[in-house]
Amino acid sequence: MRNLSLLLLVLIATTSAFAQSASRPDTKFGNVKPEDFAPSAYAIDSSANAVVLFDIGKAEYGTDLRGGFSIIYKFHQRIRLMNKNGFDAATVEIPVLKMQGAEEILEKIEANTYTLENGKVEVTKVDKGSIFKDKVSQNYQVQKFTFPNLKEGCIIEFSYSISSPFTNDLHNWDFQGEHPVLWSEYDVRVPSLYNFVILKQGYFPFAVEKSEVTNQNYSIYVPASTAAGRGENASFNFDVYHTTWAMENIPALKEENFTTTLENHVARVGFQLSSLHYPNAAPKPIMRNWLQVAEVLMKDEDFGKGLTENNGWLADDVKKVTAPASNDIEKAQRLFEYVRDNFTCTDHSAKYLTQSLKKVFETKKGAVSDVNLLLAAMMKKAGFEVQPLLLSTRANGKAYETYPVMERLNYVIVRAKVGDRHVLLDASDPKLGFGKLPLRCYNGGARIIDVSPELVQLSPDSLKETAITSVFIMNSEDKKNLVGSYTSNLGQYGSYSLRHKLAKQSSEEYFKELKKAYPFDLNIKNTQTENLATYEQPVVLKYDFEFSVDEDILYISPMLSEATKDNPFKSAKRYYPVEMPYTMQEIYVLDMEIPEGYVVDELPKSARILLNEDEGMFEYLISSDGKNIRLRSKITLNRSTFDPEDYETLREFFAFIVKKHGEQIVLKKK
Repeated sequence: MRNLSLLLLVLIATTSAFAQSASRPDTKFGNVKPEDFAPSAYAIDSSANAVVLFDIGKAEYGTDLRGGFSIIYKFHQRIRLMNKNGFDAATVEIPVLKMQGAEEILEKIEANTYTLENGKVEVTKVDKGSIFKDKVSQNYQVQKFTFPNLKEGCIIEFSYSISSPFTNDLHNWDFQGEHPVLWSEYDVRVPSLYNFVILKQGYFPFAVEKSEVTNQNYSIYVPASTAAGRGENASFNFDVYHTTWAMENIPALKEENFTTTLENHVARVGFQLSSLHYPNAAPKPIMRNWLQVAEVLMKDEDFGKGLTENNGWLADDVKKVTAPASNDIEKAQRLFEYVRDNFTCTDHSAKYLTQSLKKVFETKKGAVSDVNLLLAAMMKKAGFEVQPLLLSTRANGKAYETYPVMERLNYVIVRAKVGDRHVLLDASDPKLGFGKLPLRCYNGGARIIDVSPELVQLSPDSLKETAITSVFIMNSEDKKNLVGSYTSNLGQYGSYSLRHKLAKQSSEEYFKELKKAYPFDLNIKNTQTENLATYEQPVVLKYDFEFSVDEDILYISPMLSEATKDNPFKSAKRYYPVEMPYTMQEIYVLDMEIPEGYVVDELPKSARILLNEDEGMFEYLISSDGKNIRLRSKITLNRSTFDPEDYETLREFFAFIVKKHGEQIVLKKK
């Protein structure tokens, strides 16, 4: 992400004073006034169902009687419910973690509903007995409550504290959510014992970003420096790094077309523990580098250990699969196709083995990690140099390329050296060809897990999806109808999508659907789908068609079923990037004989526009010589990702395409 920045909390950040636009609200609990109900809408979003007036969080380290640290979190939020559609915001869920014998403690819950009655603010408190617990998993429970006495325009407010023993995990803070926020603030105080990496993301400036260093005395338990020694309680003065971040007038985060996941774009500060630094001792690293992580993973029974073993039990099957191959390329392809066609992927989000490789082979099914690590083991047994690669899929969000944050990774593929080139393989999808990856993998850096854990960039900009469609139309032999032929060479991922579609429905059903896309009634015959089972080749669609022309005036859409009918960019403004899965080139060619007895009355004009000079182009060239009409439409996008400041230009670009593709040819009888 463009605005993702990485800073070490142990370094003193330069102090940034309150921006001139910053106007922190009064956040005293219960201080709700009649004038707070006055706005009938808010400038940030006049159509919002609910508006967060402020959202305040604080995190501070403290100690207990045993000399152990804990984190005290305090949260305070006030929301205006503009209408009944915003009442969902009146149900609050507070997650509480319990793990390895330790648990967070939730306390000091206060919650009120405020309504304006005859010019006075009336308060309805949430009954503490109405707060109930819901166990989500073995490690998580949620404490939940709903505000009473809800009315359109009312205000709700709640606050609570959490004492957490999980001091290595400092909570992230989201400044942005499903409702617009007028003010969001996070105040963090961390003693220098804990060294965190700060991970910032989003596209909005901070109204406040300031840091200072103070000093505080803590009585803590200090572990022994040697195995034979004994730890002891001692009192120490620590530097405390106090940082405050705040944003104001943050729009709601809404799902729009061409978005990998909103998790990539929410305005947020996150934390990852880098090291611990006890007094009078060397820093203890917590976050490992990629060399260390790769070494551990290759010895891990749930990941790479199976690739370092002999795996003699695979020998006969590998030999049988590769026996007909005459060279390494054929051998590698046969192994890939064997795993792809005989093993079922049950989960496309997994980075560790869910069972042993031998069990995967016996059951013929497993998660993506099981299937692809088995492929790696079989290829290695056949003599290929192979390495697994870890990545994060598009729907899972961006991985941090510099830091091995394992929680951000969820997918395994294979790199194999075949001849003098490296090939990336994913056998978890039954419709993928050799050397092809699904679109979900193209999400930035993938990390090779080997002695040299290099980064392999899987950028959607590296993919070019090209589709070429040709349509020829002429008069029938009796001159009463028009007959035509349609040929479309689909791109790699258009072919992939069609293969999946035709696995679920018959060709007859598919062509019936395709017929409905035409703006007029016609008959389709002689349908063909070429290369449907040859996954390395693009699918070619072919069919013939016929339609009648018997009106005095004919209105013909020259793009037929291939027109871009809707602009995919509906919103007037977008606050995060447009993330297309690939660059593209769509070419459509029409060669049409003018119907017998007709002349051209109106013809669309040719046009050609550029998108930001060299990032895209739309060309619409149409001409007629009195006997034939020829059209060539070409859409080119040379980038897959467009920044928010490019959104308006991109939206206008597609609006022009939609308008041009909607224009018609007008023919009149002589």
